Amino acid sequence: MKIFYIGLFLCVINTLAYAQNERFKSLFVYNFTKNIEWPSEYKKGDFVITVLGNSAMFPELQQNVKGKTYGNQTIEVKQAANIMGIERCNILYIPLQQSNLIEAAQKQLAGKPTLIIAEKAGLMRQGADINIVQVSGKLQFEVNPKQMENKALKVNKALVNLGIVYDSGTTRKIPDLESVDDTSVPR
Repeated sequence: MKIFYIGLFLCVINTLAYAQNERFKSLFVYNFTKNIEWPSEYKKGDFVITVLGNSAMFPELQQNVKGKTYGNQTIEVKQAANIMGIERCNILYIPLQQSNLIEAAQKQLAGKPTLIIAEKAGLMRQGADINIVQVSGKLQFEVNPKQMENKALKVNKALVNLGIVYDSGTTRKIPDLESVDDTSVPR
């Protein structure tokens, strides 16, 4: 019976850690909106954050941005079941489970000022603009300001200074990055 309670306790702790991790990632996403400026055509209507696939980030983002704005735009969180379901959006969030769709998302959004955020190590090489990763057990993010500027997104230097700058042409050593997964716990 004691083992049952220990197992139950560990399941509860793991669930709470996962929920906390999703909350931190959603706060990252919201704070990115404060440090990036979209072109004028994307400052009309609602400010849309689309989550690709079925992910715990969808309800977490909905709760986190409820009643919040980007300038005078209401922030709205949508969910797209697949790549073809992606409509005009300011941010596309690609959760770990959908990471294999990043190249298709790139093609779908080519020429559009949509910020692509991922959460799997190595996705900066495949076209993510920002990648939420773990470094030594802590949530951090990689950022590619050059790629974002090519999309007509203006990036605040404070955001660049807080992140791990990704530059495909550099040979500098970056920390060992880990994908964010369901068992990761921010410290």
